[in-house]
Amino acid sequence: MIETNINDTQITLITGGITLVLSLVMMFYYYHAKGLLDEMWVVDTYDATELRRMCSGGFNATVEVEGQASCDIPLIAPASKFPCCWCRTRVDREVESVRYSRSGVRTEHIWHTDYDRTLTSIFKVNDKTGFTLVDPTDADIDTEAPYTLITTEREPWFGAEVGYSDTGRYRVREEIFVPSGYVYVLGQASNCQDGPDCDVLVHYPSEGYTDPNRRRFIISRKTEKDLMSANEISLKLCFWAGIMGFLFSAYCLLSALRLAP
Repeated sequence: MIETNINDTQITLITGGITLVLSLVMMFYYYHAKGLLDEMWVVDTYDATELRRMCSGGFNATVEVEGQASCDIPLIAPASKFPCCWCRTRVDREVESVRYSRSGVRTEHIWHTDYDRTLTSIFKVNDKTGFTLVDPTDADIDTEAPYTLITTEREPWFGAEVGYSDTGRYRVREEIFVPSGYVYVLGQASNCQDGPDCDVLVHYPSEGYTDPNRRRFIISRKTEKDLMSANEISLKLCFWAGIMGFLFSAYCLLSALRLAP
């Protein structure tokens, strides 16, 4: 049996190191939340008529739109069969894994993902003046409650992508966005075609607005006010957690130096 001796200095340094890593994570989330909050502050909200008036030549701008979602030709989610305009479906099959050790042979059951596909369809955001088209591809999107199923039946839509399970069990997980109810969208708007009556499409931006390297495309059920309020709370929590973490890490370092022989 191997004995490991860890003295007080090492324990203090390890504790300080872990705290420092957590502090860096908190500061990363702080800058992420701050960047999103800054962009929501400076980007204006437009209705459908205003966007159509702006739609001339090489129209391209970061905008906010809000209203009621609808879809002329919705998708049908393969697993849940719900009509939607965005869905992500994943299928895991249970496989047996044999592990050899000094104590003998052990068989484990693990889940292996064979199928992971996202489908999207353009939907409309309707307001009092008309509608704006939205392409949800690559959006940070609020989805409905996930659909989860453990089954022993191979679904027809599995196709050749899903292999045969060693135990006969499959786990299906699906997230969807239903084209109904209130929706808020932050993204880049472009004209779909030339002319005075061209439609406007909001999509994943080619570059960020406040920071060109940070592209943000949000589709949310929350209002802009609620999103900003939630991000302000996250901003404060992450900032103070990061500061306290850095201070504690410094304290651990100083304590280790005093403990060191």
